[in-house]
This record gives sequence, structure tokens and C-alpha cells, in this order.
Amino acid sequence: MADRLDILPFKTLVTQAGAVLLTHGVEVEATSVRGVAEHLVEAMAQQVGMDHEEAVHLVTPEAVAEIIMKAASEDDQGVSGPHAVRPVRIDDRTVSAPVESLGHLVMAASQAGKYAGLNDDGAAAAHLLDLATEIGAALVRNHADGAAEISMGVLDELAELVDSVADRVETSGWSICPCGDDHDQRSVDVGTVAVMRHHAALARGLRGQADG
Repeated sequence: MADRLDILPFKTLVTQAGAVLLTHGVEVEATSVRGVAEHLVEAMAQQVGMDHEEAVHLVTPEAVAEIIMKAASEDDQGVSGPHAVRPVRIDDRTVSAPVESLGHLVMAASQAGKYAGLNDDGAAAAHLLDLATEIGAALVRNHADGAAEISMGVLDELAELVDSVADRVETSGWSICPCGDDHDQRSVDVGTVAVMRHHAALARGLRGQADG
């Protein structure tokens, strides 16, 4: 179906749906928006007996955005949502942070991302690994005199996600080994929660430096 939808009206639908999502405070990768739009066009074509090229005109950007937003809302309740949903970063300021501290935050993002991935929250895992990559890139590009410039939005997102994973470990039974058999992994999980809380506080502390 992808080849049949390589037409301007469909590309416009995807672009407009992405714009609608931005008004709701989330940014979604175009490939994910396209996938939802393709599904709606396919369903509409079958329902009304039209060609895909005709059915695309019956699908609105708002309908595409609504499905994605609903999936994101379900993810907030513990159901895995679309991996590409990201909060829009409003604060584009940066703060200078010690390289060692940022190294700890890369570790924090990777550790929390591993927990999320092992416990079937692909959205959180993907977001955390993206943050780890973003912090690493900042270290490579902006490293000078033992410090590097990092986006305050990255620090906000990291602190929130790492704390969220720690909450899931404490209250939802997330584990580094969710196999169902007891081989002392809970003691590892308890110790990891303390580290996660420390790293989330570190991220917030670095951000607080810019606020004075």
C-alpha cells in the first residue's frame, strides 16, 4: 500500500497530522504518523469500497492525531504506546555540566532503559536510549575544560523517566530479571532503585544551576 500512497494528498495528511500533534504538546516521528495514517486510509477504503487514492481524502489529520494521542494516553496508564511520541521541548536553554556528572547520566539512561525494555515498555526504553545518545553526543561535541553544554530539556526528561522507572520497580514489580523465578534479583532491584533516585536528583540539580 505504501507505493499506492506515494501521492501528495497523503503526504499532506501526514504533515498536517504531525502539526496537530504539536498543538497537543507532543512530537511524533513522521514514520509513525505515516503508519497510523496508512492504517486509517486502508480501513476507510475497505469500508466505503474506494481506491486508496480516493479514500485518503476521507481521512482527517485530526483523526490520525486522535489515535496517536489515545495510544500515548494509554501508555501513561501502563500500556505500551507508540515508541515515537516525545514531549515537545519548550525550554531550549543549555547548562554547563561536569563531564563526570554527564557520564553518570548516560549510565542512568541506559540502566533505566534496560529495565523498561525487559519489562515490555518499549516507548520508555526507546526514549531513554535516545536520551543516552543525546547526552553522549553533547559530550563529544561540546566538551571543554572538563564540562559540556547539555540541554535543560534533556535533563528534565531524563529525571522524569528515571524516576518513573524507579516507581515501576517499587510498585509494579518491574525487575532486572522478570522471569518469574526467584533468584535474589529483588535485592538487585532494590539497590538499583536507590541509584536511579540519586541519578534523577543529579539531573534535577544540574538543571537547577541554570535557574539560580
